[in-house]
Amino acid sequence: MTPVAVLVYGDEPAGVAAAIQAGRELQGQGAVLLVRPQPEWAWVGGVWTRGGLAYLDRNQMRGHPPACGFYQELLAASQVERIAANPGAMDWAMRTLLREAGVELLHQTQLTPQVQGSRVVRLTHARGQFQAAVVIDASPEAELAQQAGLRYEKGFAGVGLPQVTLAVSPVFELAPLSLKQLAAIEARILRNPLLMQELRQRIRRENTPAAADALLCHFHVPMRVQGDYADIYSMALGAAYHRFRGIPLRRGAPVFLDRGNVAAIAPDRLSFNGLLFQLPTRDVEQLIRHQRQPTPQMLQELRHLQTWLRRFPEAQRVEVFPPLEVYVRHLITITEVLAPLDVAQILAGGVPPGEAIGEFRYAFDARGGIPGWPYPLPPTVTFRYGVGSSLTRLENFAVIGGAAGFPGLAATVGRIEERKVCTGAYLGKLAAQAVQTGAPLNRLARTFPLPEPP
Repeated sequence: MTPVAVLVYGDEPAGVAAAIQAGRELQGQGAVLLVRPQPEWAWVGGVWTRGGLAYLDRNQMRGHPPACGFYQELLAASQVERIAANPGAMDWAMRTLLREAGVELLHQTQLTPQVQGSRVVRLTHARGQFQAAVVIDASPEAELAQQAGLRYEKGFAGVGLPQVTLAVSPVFELAPLSLKQLAAIEARILRNPLLMQELRQRIRRENTPAAADALLCHFHVPMRVQGDYADIYSMALGAAYHRFRGIPLRRGAPVFLDRGNVAAIAPDRLSFNGLLFQLPTRDVEQLIRHQRQPTPQMLQELRHLQTWLRRFPEAQRVEVFPPLEVYVRHLITITEVLAPLDVAQILAGGVPPGEAIGEFRYAFDARGGIPGWPYPLPPTVTFRYGVGSSLTRLENFAVIGGAAGFPGLAATVGRIEERKVCTGAYLGKLAAQAVQTGAPLNRLARTFPLPEPP
């Protein structure tokens, strides 16, 4: 049995942050190990690299301040100008920071936890066993937490919709194509009055009045290009594509080209996050079992998209490249944590000030809608967050990432990577403190001074 001070399972950004900070705090006083199922050659960084999520969502507080210093450091190491993260550069930065922190990477390894009483006493794999003082589960669907017997909910079971979850996305790349050329394509649509009239009529015909009003909001507003990214405000681009395909433009439909988040990862190469596939939870589970590989239906849709784009003079040579993995926004929430953060608590300001490690502001973002949920989502608020949503009844075990402690509709805001990375960074420091003091991880003080507001 191999002894380890801190073992992190999963290379999602929050897990990488936890491992780096644990390594820095321990400074060689104990081994820190990051274990992942992927082979050595696969990019490190999960959704940011293999998932192609190059457009990094930002804290929506005034001035977009980074939610923590580590997040800012990670972006600087990855040479992010403002929003766009090149997956190769992100992989290099994460591997470099892990190595400098003394963290060992173990690839192509799956773990099974064994629990005795209130502790994870060992983790077995095909070639042996680990005994870790602290275990942090950073896998996307909290695999270790599920196997350890912690309670969880699937989909939106917390609001009575266990078979429903958020849409998944193959975040594709476009090349050769620049932000300026993409804006020119949209402008051709916006400046065609007959086409715009037809698109408005189709949207009205295919949707309820309220849904049509939402889709037609900012319909004539052009995308805004800012340095290395663009925000798309109008549904005209998506509506024109749906017209080409002959399929309705409707939130919650099986296929939906939404207003895209577009990042320029090179001058003539774009990452586009906005093609949504609404799948029931059982199909999302099957997608995950197949290593999140794009399905034949997704690949066919990307071919249709390429054909449509090539009709425009600006994109006659463009190719659409699928991601290595499909972006799964949400499937599982571990509910058996010390302090789950639900919608009511978020709207009331979040965790108590004495337990806060930071503040975050973001919309309750159900990208593509939640089929079967008839009510509006809550308003955007600034809330305090801590690590209570990651700590569990198991004294040496924590869970971070999208599956950690944001039940029900709170998962729509809890899934945002920036907050997860900052939670992971703090949790890594807390794990090192548990190793150094011998105290149970789940009993350590969960306080950290908030920065002064700008």
